[in-house]
Amino acid sequence: MNKVQLITIMFASLFLIQVIYYSTRNKLRDKQAFLWFLLAVIGLFIAIFLEPLNKVAAVLGVSYMPTLIFTIAFLVVLNALIYQSITLSDHQEKIKTLVQEIAYIKHELQNDQRKEEKDESC
Repeated sequence: MNKVQLITIMFASLFLIQVIYYSTRNKLRDKQAFLWFLLAVIGLFIAIFLEPLNKVAAVLGVSYMPTLIFTIAFLVVLNALIYQSITLSDHQEKIKTLVQEIAYIKHELQNDQRKEEKDESC
């Protein structure tokens, strides 16, 4: 194990600890916690097995292995962003529906109160 690999393992381990910390403090919900935990474990796995990744990169025709890792990481981050965007869109739609339902219920309540006031005045 060389110095770069030890530093990479250290940072991947710190990231994994951070994900576990946020999960235990309920800062991350179950789905997101699982996603980030999985990514952290994969990052640690990659950090530990850098040498076999050199061989995989050579088989794929990539002459510089970090390029392969950064490409894969970039695609993973893009997929995580797409997932977050889908979740955000879903939540925005639910919030819109809830606001509309609250406005309708409020309107109905006001109508009922007006009816009661009219009935009491008669």
